[in-house]
Amino acid sequence: MPLEIVDDYRDSAFARAQTGLLFNLPAPPPERDQLPAGISLCMIVKNEERFLAECLESVRGVVDEICLVDTGSTDRTIEIARKFGAVVIDRPWRDDFSWARNESLNLATRRWTLVLDADEEVAPESLALLRALRETPADLTAVYLQIRNLVDDESGMGSTMSHILPRIFPTTPRIRYRNVIHENVVLDGNTHLPAIVSPILVLHKGYTKAVLDGRGKNDRNKPLLERAIREASGDAFSWFNFGVSAIVAGDIDAGIDALERMFAMDGPARAFYAMGYVMLATAYGEGRHDLEKGIALLDEGLEGSPGHPNILFTKGYFLSLLDRYDEAREWYEKAIASRGDARLYFLVDDEIAIWKAPLNIAATYAKQGRDADALLWYERALANKPESALLRALAARAYERAGRVYDAERMFREAAELDGNGGFIAYVNYLMRRRRFHEAFEQVERRRESIDDRTYGTLLLSAAVATREEKLGDAEGYAVRALELASGDGLALGFLDDLYAARSATQKRADLRARELTAPLLRPADFARRSHRLLEEQRYEDALSAARAGLALTPEDGVLLYNAALSAARVGQDADAIEHLSGISPKDTHATVGLALRAEIERRSGDLDAAVATLVRASALEDRNVEALRGASLGLASALLAAGRIEDAGKLAALALA
Repeated sequence: MPLEIVDDYRDSAFARAQTGLLFNLPAPPPERDQLPAGISLCMIVKNEERFLAECLESVRGVVDEICLVDTGSTDRTIEIARKFGAVVIDRPWRDDFSWARNESLNLATRRWTLVLDADEEVAPESLALLRALRETPADLTAVYLQIRNLVDDESGMGSTMSHILPRIFPTTPRIRYRNVIHENVVLDGNTHLPAIVSPILVLHKGYTKAVLDGRGKNDRNKPLLERAIREASGDAFSWFNFGVSAIVAGDIDAGIDALERMFAMDGPARAFYAMGYVMLATAYGEGRHDLEKGIALLDEGLEGSPGHPNILFTKGYFLSLLDRYDEAREWYEKAIASRGDARLYFLVDDEIAIWKAPLNIAATYAKQGRDADALLWYERALANKPESALLRALAARAYERAGRVYDAERMFREAAELDGNGGFIAYVNYLMRRRRFHEAFEQVERRRESIDDRTYGTLLLSAAVATREEKLGDAEGYAVRALELASGDGLALGFLDDLYAARSATQKRADLRARELTAPLLRPADFARRSHRLLEEQRYEDALSAARAGLALTPEDGVLLYNAALSAARVGQDADAIEHLSGISPKDTHATVGLALRAEIERRSGDLDAAVATLVRASALEDRNVEALRGASLGLASALLAAGRIEDAGKLAALALA
């Protein structure tokens, strides 16, 4: 009998590849001239010996020629390139990425151009797609590649963020790059180049802190970003890049101004707008502490990108900061559910669905004291990222809070074995919390040869605290040994200072306080202690220098921000003092005293209304310091009385006594 043949072949991906419609590329008109089949790899490089061989090896046998512009290498970059058969030309650097890119495009002779950076590699699973592209007829349409960036993050392990860029396009002089930095391809000088999204994956290693620091990338980019908005003031992408860079660098006002300019421009929404909303919302929410404004901006972003994981996640985070935990969890779960569509967006944090949203859901339950619910999400996050020291530590503490001692100890033991000195410290501290002090001390001494002095000093100080609080003997010896390892250790100095004061050991305390002012400083706590001591001695300029040096290590440290502000205020640098105080988070334990100091500065300048508004903010803090608020309010009430503002003084006095 006859058979009915169902032809599904015509619509298959394989068939489209054979007919010239790979990735749904448009078929070129018959009159479009085609260059010889193949792919020209075009690159610009300078001192890339660390990565270049791996990059070129990843496309060996797939690209037909390598066109490389070197802008001044002094290492083995050119030698490596020529071993792979590259055509290399030298060009002096002109502070213009588009110019350099276009110099490399001038060398291309094959039908398709592929652009890579030296710290990128094509993923092995994408090579077959590239081979299929070699024979595909080309029209005036580019191909977006998926760029997966290895980044550092708080998980303690390498994470990734992905974005899409048009890195493949037909080889023609009509397609060239534009803009001095964060360059993009255009058609005929200024026309947006049509592009389709492909699954071709490129792995990028250049965004880890070690690589960025080694290249001085951030310092190099700043003047180019400024030049870009001067030369292309009508280009939304230039304002996007400038705004994002400003916010990341801490210049919140400049970043907000740039991104708001971008959104005010005429024209259709661009692919990068979604991340523009995330960054602008972050600048308002965290930079200006206006979470409601941040949420409103995220809602605007969701209108154009309803499934963008970063927008969904950030909205959940802001809601959690407002203690709206049920709503926060709803948005975090939406972020998890959006994982399948993530590759369609310009830039996405790949880790949101894997562990960040589950972890934040766990945190909302933990803040509500619902440890059993939190544990389910801690376990989910850790299962998805089992190599993370951070997640293991958080899960262990959650087990401990929930009373699941066996699971807690198992997890802490794993941390001690897998997570280096940090995991070992966590395990020892767990033993101390369980009042197994001698076991903890034995563990420390047994491992002495394998742990560094800094870790050993931290453990010695923990032993000193436990010995004093539990009355197990003389705590002084442990703290002295910790101080011998780091003579400027702020925590050990503070412990001994308190201990000698309690014992009325006047001479020991005097000797300790005299020696510490010349000791070398290493950690933020050391700078905090030093600036505090210099404030005590009214050496305000020195105290300011010490606090600022500490802030160079940890810009958001509340103690250092307060000490810097107090020092600046005492030497008459009120504007600098206000700037430091503005950096203290409302959640920080120093938020109340910071606002009290701000009110004092405003009162001293004669702006009583601003001072009143500042103390009203302080009164609304969740964990306010009642004594600090009362003292500042009574002082300002006296100033209001002196100014004849009796009613306002009464209201403020009532606020202080509430």
